[in-house]
Amino acid sequence: MINIRSTLAAAALVFGGAVVAAAQQPTPALARSAHQQRAGRAARNHRGQFRPAAIRHQLFKGITLSDAEKANVKNVQAKYASQMKAVREQLKPQIQAARDARQRGDTAALEAMRQKSGAEREQIKTLLESEKNDLRAALTPANQVKFDANVKQFEQRVAKRATRGWTKGGRAPAAQKPRG
Repeated sequence: MINIRSTLAAAALVFGGAVVAAAQQPTPALARSAHQQRAGRAARNHRGQFRPAAIRHQLFKGITLSDAEKANVKNVQAKYASQMKAVREQLKPQIQAARDARQRGDTAALEAMRQKSGAEREQIKTLLESEKNDLRAALTPANQVKFDANVKQFEQRVAKRATRGWTKGGRAPAAQKPRG
């Protein structure tokens, strides 16, 4: 009887200690700002996928659209959405094969798939460039100036990220901790 009571008491202490320790840990949602939470959700939802909406958002930063401009932009987006969807559907099997190869650690297969998808990637670049030009044309001259500045800033960020050798996960390779 004493052994059962002491076992129950020890279990209660262990459980209580775990609850207290867990309660003292800050929750990730509370420890991060609202901007960081949105950015984290966007990264989790779209990791490894093409993100035209995120790019579009950056291009329109600081621009207030009139109702006519909003309608024009919506028409341009609808025009290119179906074309982009067709390319994404075409790439789905290759993306899944690449994901499987990445999980296996097969870098040779990944490089082969990357080269194989070159035509589709070029098609996406062409579509993005055409969409960007059509979006710019849908704006008033005053907003075109802001749009051009945003495009320039976006391209500078992309170039800076490429020269630093950043990975898709957002960290430079030197800053990553070795696993082991």
